[in-house]
Amino acid sequence: MDQKAKALHGEALVIDCLEISRWSESVFKNMRLGGLTAVNCTCSILENFRGTVKNIAWWQRAFDRYSDLILPVHKVSDIQAAKESDRTGIILGFQNTSAIEDDLDLLSIFHGLGVRVMQLTYMEGNLVGQGCLERLDAGLTSFGLEVIEEMNRLGILIDLSHVGHRTTLEAIEASEKPIVFTHANPKSLCDHPRNKPDKALKAVAQKGGVVGATIFPPFLPAGNDSILSDYIDVIDHMTDMIGPDHIAVGTDFTENQPKQWFDWILTGKSRKGPALNLNHPLKNPKGIESSADFPNITHALLDRGYNEADVKKIMGENIMRVFSEVWKA
Repeated sequence: MDQKAKALHGEALVIDCLEISRWSESVFKNMRLGGLTAVNCTCSILENFRGTVKNIAWWQRAFDRYSDLILPVHKVSDIQAAKESDRTGIILGFQNTSAIEDDLDLLSIFHGLGVRVMQLTYMEGNLVGQGCLERLDAGLTSFGLEVIEEMNRLGILIDLSHVGHRTTLEAIEASEKPIVFTHANPKSLCDHPRNKPDKALKAVAQKGGVVGATIFPPFLPAGNDSILSDYIDVIDHMTDMIGPDHIAVGTDFTENQPKQWFDWILTGKSRKGPALNLNHPLKNPKGIESSADFPNITHALLDRGYNEADVKKIMGENIMRVFSEVWKA
């Protein structure tokens, strides 16, 4: 990496909009090697209330055990504190609302425990709305509308990455605050059921939100053969569509997760097995294979012709703006 890219990466706020790795000291060390200021770390995906609370309890212990590497993020100033102390701020996030079960009041409980990002559905339908792999997308439920209202009130960022198309558009319209796709790519570039139609990407931008471009191989045209430049192509495509003020990085890193774990998250309530074929073993794009490689994204964006101001926006300032507006703290 040249000195200009190294200096820019060092001074920038660098935020990964989503990772769901097998959390460990080695993963946290990779975050530090990559200069990550903050990461949205999934702590609930299919779990119910009790299972999710157990996961959060693990994180409370991790914050003590690895206090030299990570710290909890509850407000925007905590991200600044992470930058100043050479640590990575951990934002606890859900990829589903299964943890609140059928009780709206549990949103405030989880907010009190530090959860600041929640995805409405994960692939399947739930009490809130429909996922992107459901047979039919009936849109938001009445309960879902109340969930969005309460998330807005509390200051929990709404994520729609795995949400069905109709449910996505209705959620964007219903929310008073910006919403995000923390980790999604354009369907017009790679026709995968988890990628997002242009209409949805534009709606997120019009609402003031951001889209976290993901390196997850199945969502890239070249799949397991992808390289870093293929990922930058995704950012180019979306920048042309919605502008540099609405692009972020949401790798969806799954460091050290075994195939059995993928089978679990993709099976959901079905007895028939995983709903998607992910072409295991997955191979992240060469040049961005773990959090330690984050400086390569900054370098590649500069090489592609992005100016320094836009690189800083994409690497962290855009999602930081959304956090500031939604969290209210």
